[in-house]
Formats: sequence, structure tokens, C-alpha cells
Amino acid sequence: MKQLYFWLLLAISLPAQASECTGAPFSASFLQPLTSDLERSADSWEATLQSIAGVGIDTLYLQWSVYGELDLSREPGISFLSIWLDQAHANGLRVNLGLVADADFGSRITDPADALAAYLAGLRERSLAAADRLKARLGDHPAFVGWYLSEEIDDRSWTHPWQVDLLREHLSSLTSLLAELSPEKPVSISTYVSGAQPPAQFERLWRALWSAAPQLHVLLQDGAGVGTVARPDFNEYALRVNNIAARTNRYWGIIVELFSQQSGPPLDDAPFSAQAAPINRMLQQLAAVEALDPGPNEVIAFSVPEYLLDPAKPGQAELLNEYRRRYCGP
Repeated sequence: MKQLYFWLLLAISLPAQASECTGAPFSASFLQPLTSDLERSADSWEATLQSIAGVGIDTLYLQWSVYGELDLSREPGISFLSIWLDQAHANGLRVNLGLVADADFGSRITDPADALAAYLAGLRERSLAAADRLKARLGDHPAFVGWYLSEEIDDRSWTHPWQVDLLREHLSSLTSLLAELSPEKPVSISTYVSGAQPPAQFERLWRALWSAAPQLHVLLQDGAGVGTVARPDFNEYALRVNNIAARTNRYWGIIVELFSQQSGPPLDDAPFSAQAAPINRMLQQLAAVEALDPGPNEVIAFSVPEYLLDPAKPGQAELLNEYRRRYCGP
């Protein structure tokens, strides 16, 4: 009760920061926490969060709480996260907390049936355990508004009916148990296409998954940063998801990628590297979103902290300057 009283006082005493970018095309952004982030000062984080809010973002998707050695659901990570959420709230930001991201997910989902079932059950158990810890400590925090499932659903791996059945069971069970834990908080997940499945098959996949987990918020990555699918082809996939959502009253969003990949899979075997996208490409991405009718419930950037605001990223200054010119006040 004392924690809840403190956060209520915080909500009253620390008003949200006003954004200069009232015409911003994005309402949300992803943020990928790193172990090194726990070492950053409160002042450094305050400046970052204020800058994020200043370009029109009001919602953050924390991509994971547990990844490798990073665990924000246990000490000292959870104390860091508590203070970080205070700062996010003070800057008018709402946060969806990611759960467990497993670096082996991409390889394990190609396992045979019994092994895949066991793997998904174990991943579910780990995510629910992390959610339990986060809920116990931060469940009443006003900045915490939803959960994010860190597993990304691709169009290559879920091709056989038995694989789809296992994924249906996984998502249905996980979303149901998270709804019992936090009834008022939605659960989101992202998906992407590589062209491995034709649009009609991808549509059938998500019809099946959404029927098993109807309350799931589905966020479709537009793939422009990697460029494995041509824009006209991607638009057909987006149209299929849009049509399912419109006909069945489902919630969905589009993730607009603000980067251009320079190296790393699937381009090559080098470490991943990327630069900020050119403004003209971003405008083309946004035009494709605007052409959808009725369109997504939200448009999410990947990611504002990394590619719009980080001066260490090549091309960032040009993208930010043009972004401010178009969407922000003088």
C-alpha cells in the first residue's frame, strides 16, 4: 500500500513532459535493454527518456526483461527497473515489459515435435516466473501498462500443421496465464515475413494463432531495415493482417524499422551493424501504412533510442534533422 501511495503522489507531482512533435508519425518505440544500461547514471537515463518523449513517443516496448546475463526481474536489475519506470512515468511514458528472450529461439523452433513441445513449455515457464516476480514488485506501477512476449514469429518455421498446433497451444496458454496474473494488461508479440510463405499462407497462420489467443496484440515488423521482402510484396502481407484484424476485431500494429542493415545475418556472417535509414525511405514506409484501411491500431518505431537519437549511429543526424523539420515545432 505504501508503494502504491508513493506512485500516486508521483503521478500527481511529476507531470508528463510536453512533446514538441505533435505531428509525430510514431506513438511508440522499442527499447532493447543491455547489461551496461544498469551502470548508466540516473541523469543519463533522464536525458534519454526526455528525448524519447520529446519526439512524440508516449509508449515504450521494453523488448525483454531477461536476456543472457541480464535479468531485470531479480536484484539488482529489478531495483534499477523500478527507478527507471519512475523516470519513464515522470516523462509521460507508458511501458510494456518484455519477458524472456532466448538467444536459441531461432534454432530450437526447428526441433522435432516432442523436443519443440518441451522447449516451448520451458520457455513459457521461464516467462511466467519472470512475470510473477515483476508483478509482485512493480504490478501497481502507473508506467507499467502491458506485457511483451519476446519470441518473434517468422514465416519460415511454422509451416507444418503440428508446428502451428504447438505454437497455438503455447500462445493460448501463455496469454491466458498472463491475463490471470494481470487482467488489465494486454499481451503483445511481434511477427515478421521473409517471403518464405506466400501471403495467403501467412494469413492462415495468423488466423489460427489469433483464434487461439484472441486478445493478443500482434505487431508486424515491416522488414525495411533488412530488405528481404520487396515493398510491394510486404504490403500484401500487411493487407492480409489488416483484413483479419478488421473482420475479427483484433488489435494490431506495424513496426516501422528506422535502420538500414549493413552486415550480419541474413546478409552475411559478420556481426550485426546498421545505420539510420534515409528519410525518403521512412516516408515510403509511412505512406504504405497510411494506405491501409482501416489500418493498424498503432505505429511503432524500431527504434527511436537507437536510430533517431543515438549520435553514434551513421546517418542519425540527417534523419533526426529532417524528422524534426517535418513533424516538430520550430
